[in-house]
Amino acid sequence: MRFAYPLLFILLAIISASTWIYSLTFADPKDEAITFLTDIKSGNLAKSVKHFGGNVCRCPAKGGWGSFLIYQSGQEPNLAFMTGHDFEIGRPTSTPMDNTKPYLIPWERPEDFAVDVPVSFKPTNYSPVFLPLPMAYGKKMTEAEFDKFLQDPDNDAWKGFTLRFRQSLKPGSIAPSTEPMPPEAATEFEALQKGGGKKAEEEKLPPKESTDDAIKEALGADAAEYLHPKDAGPVVRADGTVIPEEQIEARLPRLKSATLRLHVVRRGQIKDWTIYHFGLMDPVLVENTKEILLKHDRRP
Repeated sequence: MRFAYPLLFILLAIISASTWIYSLTFADPKDEAITFLTDIKSGNLAKSVKHFGGNVCRCPAKGGWGSFLIYQSGQEPNLAFMTGHDFEIGRPTSTPMDNTKPYLIPWERPEDFAVDVPVSFKPTNYSPVFLPLPMAYGKKMTEAEFDKFLQDPDNDAWKGFTLRFRQSLKPGSIAPSTEPMPPEAATEFEALQKGGGKKAEEEKLPPKESTDDAIKEALGADAAEYLHPKDAGPVVRADGTVIPEEQIEARLPRLKSATLRLHVVRRGQIKDWTIYHFGLMDPVLVENTKEILLKHDRRP
């Protein structure tokens, strides 16, 4: 009898450990994708940023993982336009990806999956507007320039693409939430809002490589004016008067639907799935009653 309790304890420990290992081994990357997007909808930056990671190390992206969640980082692609907003999450599909990273024992084999999640937006709840590039960076536009954009929103859509989706044109609409966060997350987001980020050596990046460098490479010689998104710039008539923002907002195309492709990875079969990267694919805009399937949302 005296051995019964220790044996029972050991048996329960073995069962618990087996259940835990089984649940991790057969965890579905699609479930991680849904949980991640659910946290994005909630607007909880501290929870959302914890989903990110690689399958070799948890090395952050340029500027830190938080750079994917707020406009101030200038990081493209970016999910700031979805963070804290309502959208519909469709049924995900997953595709295994080749991974040639070395490993020593079977359960340490790193895994990669591409998980495609349809997302859609409703004007009655939330449907982000798509801004012309200058407007998204606080630049003044003429009415003629604005009308030209409306004729072809697809032209050069890849430039600052996801950073050009906005909740509204009102000042302050791109500010991140002010929720209480744990110190490690708060430090990262505070640095990003000040235009900084984690040091290159902490991020395991080549010397002098930064998010700003990536923006300059993407947008070209005039990129100094397009490093960080700003509140929407005004549109002025030929007589110099400013068109009211509500009139401009009513004319802008809105995002109706897209596929969010998530690169979901883990460092081994008993490790948690994490989000390594993502991209917004096959975006459909609505301008009045006209649907626009963007074809130039990615860099040529």
